[in-house]
Amino acid sequence: MLAGPVAADAAQLKAGAAKLDSSWHVGASAGQYASDGTFVDEREGTYDPTAHSTRRKGSYGIQSRLSVRALVMQAGNGQKYAIVKNDNYIPQDLVWRRAAQLIEAANIDIGKENFTMAVTHNHSSPYYSSTAAGTWTFQDVFDVRMYNYLAQRMADAVIKANATMKPVRVGAAVSQFEKTHRHSYGPSIGDDGTPAGYPRDNTDHDMTVIRFDDISDPGNPKPLANLVNFPLHPEFLDGNDLISADYLGPLERMVDRRTEAVTIWTQSAVGTSEPMNSDVFDPSERLDFSHREYGQADYGGSLMADAVEKTWRDIADGTPEDPDHYVPFTTDEPVGVVDKYYPGPLTHPYPGVSNCRTDTTFGGNPQLPVVGLPDCQGVQSGLNALAGEIGAPPPPGGVSFPGTGLTTDDFQARGIPVPENYGAPSYGALQEDINIHLQAIRLGDILFTVCSCEEWYDQSENIQTRTDKVAGNEYVGFDWKARCAKDNNGTYGDSVPGGLPPEGHGSGTWNCERPGGGARLTGLSDEKVERMHRQVTNPANGWNDVANAAGADSEPTDLRQIKGNFTQDDTQASADLGYKITVPIGMANDYNGYIASYREFQRGDHYRKALTGWGPHSMDYLSTRLVTLGRRLKDPSWTLPADQLLEESPGPFQPKIEASLALNNQRAQALGETGGGAIAAYEAGLPASGGNVEARKQPESIERFDGTFFKWNGGDNFTDNPVVKVQRRVNDQWEDFADQSGEIPVTLQFPSGEDTNQYATGNQEWLWTAHFEAFGANFDTDMPGGDRATPPGNYRFVVDGERREGAPATVKPYHLESASFVVKRWDHVTAEDAQVDPGGEPSVKIGPRTSRALCGKGPDEIGPIDYPDTYTYEANAAQPRFIRNQMWCERSSPKTGANGLEWICDACAFRPWADEGDAETVTFTVLKDGTSAEQVPATKSNDRWVANRALAADETAQVCPGGAVDKFGNVNSDASQPVGAASAVDVCAFAPPPPPDPDPDPGPTPGGGGGGTGGGGGTGGGGGGTTPAPGFAPGTGQIPGATPTPGATPPLPTACTPRSARRGRKKGRFTALKILTGNQAELRKSRKLVVRVSSKRVGKVRLTAKSTDPRTRKAVALVKRRYIAFERPGKATIALRLSSAGNRLVRRQASACGATRVTVYARDRGYRSKRFRRGKRERRTEAVQVSAVLRADG
Repeated sequence: MLAGPVAADAAQLKAGAAKLDSSWHVGASAGQYASDGTFVDEREGTYDPTAHSTRRKGSYGIQSRLSVRALVMQAGNGQKYAIVKNDNYIPQDLVWRRAAQLIEAANIDIGKENFTMAVTHNHSSPYYSSTAAGTWTFQDVFDVRMYNYLAQRMADAVIKANATMKPVRVGAAVSQFEKTHRHSYGPSIGDDGTPAGYPRDNTDHDMTVIRFDDISDPGNPKPLANLVNFPLHPEFLDGNDLISADYLGPLERMVDRRTEAVTIWTQSAVGTSEPMNSDVFDPSERLDFSHREYGQADYGGSLMADAVEKTWRDIADGTPEDPDHYVPFTTDEPVGVVDKYYPGPLTHPYPGVSNCRTDTTFGGNPQLPVVGLPDCQGVQSGLNALAGEIGAPPPPGGVSFPGTGLTTDDFQARGIPVPENYGAPSYGALQEDINIHLQAIRLGDILFTVCSCEEWYDQSENIQTRTDKVAGNEYVGFDWKARCAKDNNGTYGDSVPGGLPPEGHGSGTWNCERPGGGARLTGLSDEKVERMHRQVTNPANGWNDVANAAGADSEPTDLRQIKGNFTQDDTQASADLGYKITVPIGMANDYNGYIASYREFQRGDHYRKALTGWGPHSMDYLSTRLVTLGRRLKDPSWTLPADQLLEESPGPFQPKIEASLALNNQRAQALGETGGGAIAAYEAGLPASGGNVEARKQPESIERFDGTFFKWNGGDNFTDNPVVKVQRRVNDQWEDFADQSGEIPVTLQFPSGEDTNQYATGNQEWLWTAHFEAFGANFDTDMPGGDRATPPGNYRFVVDGERREGAPATVKPYHLESASFVVKRWDHVTAEDAQVDPGGEPSVKIGPRTSRALCGKGPDEIGPIDYPDTYTYEANAAQPRFIRNQMWCERSSPKTGANGLEWICDACAFRPWADEGDAETVTFTVLKDGTSAEQVPATKSNDRWVANRALAADETAQVCPGGAVDKFGNVNSDASQPVGAASAVDVCAFAPPPPPDPDPDPGPTPGGGGGGTGGGGGTGGGGGGTTPAPGFAPGTGQIPGATPTPGATPPLPTACTPRSARRGRKKGRFTALKILTGNQAELRKSRKLVVRVSSKRVGKVRLTAKSTDPRTRKAVALVKRRYIAFERPGKATIALRLSSAGNRLVRRQASACGATRVTVYARDRGYRSKRFRRGKRERRTEAVQVSAVLRADG
């Protein structure tokens, strides 16, 4: 139905969004790549008493949690539409149908006719929700417990989203992104020797973002939801037996945190889009993602999150990458929904599988469908495989079949339409519905086409170009003929004088680019090349008409009569009904397999063709119907093609459709109601969990590039699925730092198989372990504060779970907090090979460097700083099985200009640890006459860091601890060798030591009184006082042991001081200010500090400061009329700018400088501030301290 005209004051679009956890139980197998096995783990000697897995090995933990995410939208006339995303492997009709039934029971005007279930096609999640037995060969067998769980979670998410609907504005944009994906199977060669398949870059690069903002407060829109459409198989991982959301875990984490909205991911042409590998990009770019594990999933997720965020911002800024595919914000778009079932082609009224080439059989190599699961397989190998499956002895060998000497062309030339392919029915084995379920949704000038298929790029691009606003630009598929050249040795079908010959081809030959590279294909006849070309480009119009039914599955020998990839109908009339953006959603509602193009279906047998469910024209059948639905949403009177008229009600196919729908409604309801009752009875009989809820192993303090863990006794794996967070202590408060989006893997120790009575009697203890890694990364992982390295500080684990207790056993929640642990910076940077260069400048190399065998052929140096690769727990306690130090190398491609090797370890860590790095700054301490010291910065020159000046004859230089600092703030703990006049002198005795790492957190304590240096007692903060800058004697500002210099002032850390402050210059009409670093009591006496804040805009700030104490003067900048000061307990007060990047930059800078409080200082003079004091006037004679974070938007 289409939303009709509505009055302007009633047309406001509304939307709501919700996300819920949907992580099925630990013990269920972890997707397609799970190991073979059962719920008994013979290797570990354990078992899962709740028997989650049947033919696959059970998982032993969760690397990242799964989720269902729902978006509900409602037009001004009341028309609603809901879409929910889950992390299943493939969509299936019955679980979609059951979720729709549960939503319908809530009476919220959402049901089967306006509800879409989109799956991410995750290959690392449990898949037990399908009754189609063929899918069990890829995954595990049906489990009604998960079926009901998933249906209920989806329904709950939609109901929750509906209950939170707000008035919204919606906008959309499309950008191009190519770094993480490539064509799935790529180039190939057809059975006839012609080019086939696709180039590796031939996939859909459209990144479509639809942005919904809550405008309940029109003057302050708030992000609500992001609907993202992009194609990429979640196959970044291998068979690790850990449940994971693959790249969706980190991607959703990053986009959610950055936009503060719920991100709903949908797949487009995922059938021809798999993770990138180094076949396309150079290994030095680290864009190899296919089965490269969790660290690369983080990196790929980050790259895609960057693209989503940019497109999301472009919508609001009005700066789209592609103005032709951009919908500016609007608030009154109509919503229209069409939900329709189709019977399938006339010659293929049921879904099929295998689709074996008839010519292969005629040639003496008959193929058996199905036995190759799903591929065709020769008789001998097929019988062998079948015998192995059923446990029968192998059949006798040597089976052979004589060829017929005929081909399908011989029959077709005589008017006998022999099918080019044959297969077996797959209804019940792969599909749960014998019909094809399609949907189209209109949101103003945005069209969503929803296909129950694993869509290909040919299909998505065809749909988009047939539903845009441009006439005649229909995309019909990739044609290799454009990469072929004539040999000019005969006639050619595309240029015969006087017209085409009767067969549509000439006598000449061609040479063509070899797909995948290498020597060109030569001697290809014009007939073969012209056939290849026409299979792609010939119009397919009328292929499904009744008059063509007899020959629809055979191919004419007259090449001009071939029905090619697509119906071609992109006229001006259709363009007039076009949309600015078409969003092709695949993997939704049900599964009809891969959808191969006509050319790829006919060129030979292969896996994806075997899973194409509805014959050689499957792609056009689906595309043309989705295009028609989109056009009719704008014009319901749009004329239907003849074959689609037959499919309309009350046509001859309606009884089949209605019978199937009625049957599936009954099946879905029976599985839900009967299964639900059985589950309730099953749960009532589960025993209690043994022992008390308590910590069994507290986390150890670590430094960066290490891991720690927390182990506790919780609940059984059917009842408990603990939610774990890691918190960091900031300003005496615990703040969330990491979650289970891939930042905290959780594993479970299953019961020993030697004593099953422990479980049955309620004495079985269930030991869970949460794992946390501290590291530095080469990209933004969206740590709180914007850091790329785990900030030093105090941390703890926080656990919330459920377990069964008592008799009879009932479910009860539990909560645990671990002891705190410290994360320290990595202080193993080295300053090596110190020398005095010919020009007199001291220099060093930075390390530590590592030499490895050059892939077995010689040494290769990794560095300058080779960071640790992996870690082990003490005595290997609770070490996840995934972690293993298996380094391998790959040579960079000479064609890119890169040089050398890339050393890679996919399983050394869960998180994306940086492999190597270099110093950001190196500072020499230069000692003159053994009495006074100077800090001299160094500059990188080739492979060495060289001081910026030469040494005098009486000077000695040394890089002291803390003098070499990398981009993460890691330092050297050991000094370099001293060089110069007195190489035996300990220069570093005169240098400021590096700032100390945090001490273990003793917990919050009351603030102390007093004052003076260091303040008065307690980590809660003293009643006054700060500690001078590190490395300086209290009260002197001097290097210990050095000759005092009158008026010397301890410097602030350079990286924590704005550049303009370091220069001490004026900034516009605002003077660079003086901020005191003495104690608070002295501040109140010596400082006059004025802050003026306008009542309408916080951004207008004016500050002045004076001091009588030259030791404590430091200049800071007033930048963009905003002032922020960061206070570090026990350290100097420092000042930083608040730029237009807003709070995120503030958090990043504060964290980089170790800040724990963001403070604005103000004094009397009576000011009014809406943000700070909400209209109250301050009239005091003492300084007023106001804690706040200024937002860049004012």
